[in-house]
Amino acid sequence: MSEYSELRKETIAKRKALSVSERLKRSDEIIGRIMATDEYKNADTILLYADCNGEVATDMLIAEALLAGKKVYAPVCLEEYKLDFYRIFAIDELQTGAYGIREPLKIEYLKLNEGDITERTICITPGVVFDRCGHRLGYGKGYYDRFFSTVNIKHRIAPCFDFQITECITPNETDIPMTMIIEG
Repeated sequence: MSEYSELRKETIAKRKALSVSERLKRSDEIIGRIMATDEYKNADTILLYADCNGEVATDMLIAEALLAGKKVYAPVCLEEYKLDFYRIFAIDELQTGAYGIREPLKIEYLKLNEGDITERTICITPGVVFDRCGHRLGYGKGYYDRFFSTVNIKHRIAPCFDFQITECITPNETDIPMTMIIEG
């Protein structure tokens, strides 16, 4: 997917160019839209990234989901570009891990198992660029596509800023599209 490297670079630069207050204001609007969806309202389990690198801020969503009594899991980056998710009970449990991303502690009994995934599970998925068909460009390592290829998560929701939307992304055979893109 090297054909998209320049688009990734430009989009990340635009995210980083947002002031902190603008990023948080726009993030709150996006998170509000996510929380207004039936998918979120009906969710019992939420797989959710901790933002970094100018991504849509997710701390408010993490806090709201925890307050609502939803089970919240955050990802840990592993070798061979794989992800495991671990349940968290508070935002301050997250610590800086791989790539400078905040990650939960790897406590085995808190690890997400396939049996924890239900029809009401949603995954809030990060990305760099998206198109209106749900295709996404992440950072190019395939972590989320590998994860989605091993589990059946019906609701894959991507929050993004409006400038992260492009006309068309040509997916490869291992790309798994989002079921919903929420921009702001």
